[in-house]
Amino acid sequence: MTEYRPIILIDTREQLPLTFRCESRRETLPVGDYGLESFSDWTCPRFIVERKSLDDLCQSLGRGRRRFMREIEKMRQFSFAAIVIEGVPEQIELAQYRSRIPPTSVFGTLDAIAVRTGIHVCWCGSPDGAARQIESYARQFQGGVERDYLRLIGRIDSKWAKPRKATHHD
Repeated sequence: MTEYRPIILIDTREQLPLTFRCESRRETLPVGDYGLESFSDWTCPRFIVERKSLDDLCQSLGRGRRRFMREIEKMRQFSFAAIVIEGVPEQIELAQYRSRIPPTSVFGTLDAIAVRTGIHVCWCGSPDGAARQIESYARQFQGGVERDYLRLIGRIDSKWAKPRKATHHD
């Protein structure tokens, strides 16, 4: 089985891009900050990730709410969409951010986004944690695409099975 390595796309508007261990490339994305080659545009809207620092998150849920919710609506069109947050929930509980938005509003809005839109919300702790999470999402997504392909051509029998060994009939 040929193993394809994901190529993470970094939006050209991303000012301080994350550093990845896998291959990455800068490209203008239709929404979000990070995508996956061949799966992150309007011709194939399958994978997109929005990255937020705590301050940016709270600003987006406060004064920038209308704009952020328009972005969320665009992200909903992708099969897999996620928001990775460079922080931990305890920082919100302790109001360790620059905004007047109450912690209950931050948590309530994030829960509403997750429940109503199906967009994954992941607390990653730090920029490095966010990079590792995006890499993990990309590997899992790419692995799923590969398995779907192998299932279509008859090389594996089920969604979770390992590839079959080739026989003289293959």
